[in-house]
Amino acid sequence: MLPAIWHRNIFLFGLIGLAAGMLFGTVPTSIPQIILAANWLLEKDFSYKWQQLKSNSIFWVLFSLFALHLIGMCYTDNIQKGLDDLRNKMPLFVLPLILFSTKPLTTKEFKLLFGFFFLSVFVSSVCCYLVYAGYTKKIIIDVRKASVFMSHIRFSLFIAFSIIGLIYVAVKEKLFLVKALSVLFIVWLLFFMYKLEMATGFLCLATTAVLLSIVFSFKWFSKKVSIGVLALLSCFMAFILWKAYVSIDMYQPDKSHLQNVLLEKTKSGRLYYHDTTYGIAENGNLISININPTEIEQEWNKRSHIKFNDFDNKGNEIRFTLLRYLSSKGFSKDSVAISNLTEDDISHIENGFSNCNYNINSGLISKWREIIWEYSRYKKGENPSGHSISMRLEFWKTAIYIIKQKPLFGEGTGDIQDSFNAAYIKTNSKLDQIWRLRSHNQYLAIGVAFGLFGLLLFLFYLLYPAFILKHKLHYLYWPFFIIVLLSFVTEDTLETQSGVTFFIFFQTLFLWLASHRDANQITEN
Repeated sequence: MLPAIWHRNIFLFGLIGLAAGMLFGTVPTSIPQIILAANWLLEKDFSYKWQQLKSNSIFWVLFSLFALHLIGMCYTDNIQKGLDDLRNKMPLFVLPLILFSTKPLTTKEFKLLFGFFFLSVFVSSVCCYLVYAGYTKKIIIDVRKASVFMSHIRFSLFIAFSIIGLIYVAVKEKLFLVKALSVLFIVWLLFFMYKLEMATGFLCLATTAVLLSIVFSFKWFSKKVSIGVLALLSCFMAFILWKAYVSIDMYQPDKSHLQNVLLEKTKSGRLYYHDTTYGIAENGNLISININPTEIEQEWNKRSHIKFNDFDNKGNEIRFTLLRYLSSKGFSKDSVAISNLTEDDISHIENGFSNCNYNINSGLISKWREIIWEYSRYKKGENPSGHSISMRLEFWKTAIYIIKQKPLFGEGTGDIQDSFNAAYIKTNSKLDQIWRLRSHNQYLAIGVAFGLFGLLLFLFYLLYPAFILKHKLHYLYWPFFIIVLLSFVTEDTLETQSGVTFFIFFQTLFLWLASHRDANQITEN
């Protein structure tokens, strides 16, 4: 056995390596966990470790989620899928086991750990931005593809947590250099999130910031100041919600537009086609009127290398992207309109941009338009395939259908995808086969696998430690906790390696330190 100080240093190396490596893919996430596990075994002293574990109720609560997956193996039909899921969920068991049987971090070690985490978020964002900006020669049409290390949404959660963490550092640290770097990192990460259209991350960040501002204003300031902060934030949120509500009608036609007058013939004497029942518009101009398909197909094929009946670079039918783009410019859909398009217009259409006012540099505004567009089409009963928001509505509807079939204990650990496949057929889902995915909602994912019993246990797993240790937890736990709870609504976060590692690493870290607060003051607020 190595000297104790060596084992401690290896433990810190593995912990910091995991905090930094989880930003960069599967291998940098796995290797530190292997190092931590190997060091834990080689360190031995299992009697001490068992004493630490058996007396700590928080450890057993954390273990219960992995145990639920083990129990689910008893009644699953697809054993192989179940074993694959257990392997993916191993961090839910391994990290609590290692940390809760190890002496807690000192203040210096804690700061070092988070310093590497924040630095890794920054470095990862710079790498992704270089891809987005074209410095790697990789052509980026869909900004989500610029997130090269993990899911675009998953990365946005790392960033949202980091921004609030850096705000905490900027406030608490005394060194000017640390404060200045924290502020610069915050500005950069906000810019990065905007450019890469990280709507989920921004929503989690904004919601978390508002909630924490309200709670801590009452703790830090006088009652009058706190009420003022609450009123100001309420007005701000009301304004945002009003703007969002008003923008829901952005695809409604404007009756005052002359472009919405039905025309009879093109300048070449061909008849226009009109569909007055579709009712969706771009910039107030109806998409499905004043169309001569023959003229626009002939002229388009002369100007673009992507043929009229093919797909644009985002995977949408280019003929429909073209109709939307022409409508956004107020053009009728004929040969004259195609001839009036600039080379930049042609490029934008080929790259899947359906409105002349928006392109890859439009950031979150473009993302919001996409969300409203998807919702508008979904309300009309169109196929949601390939559209993230409307597909989620279909996923959730299907998940609820499955839960109703086996409400108490669910389908089992390995049968989730199989149950979704069967449910899509039974409910006559319009989703294409390739898009018939799982719930994309962690609460529903647990409900499908383990029924209402499992869902109640999952909620207890999340809420009980926070309630019991609420006065001992570090401030940074709360933004992490809120962001995770929000992310579970739109993502089955625990079904991927990056998601489950992000969650259980920080969940275990904060709860581990809080449970040792009397012995180590790292969690002092």
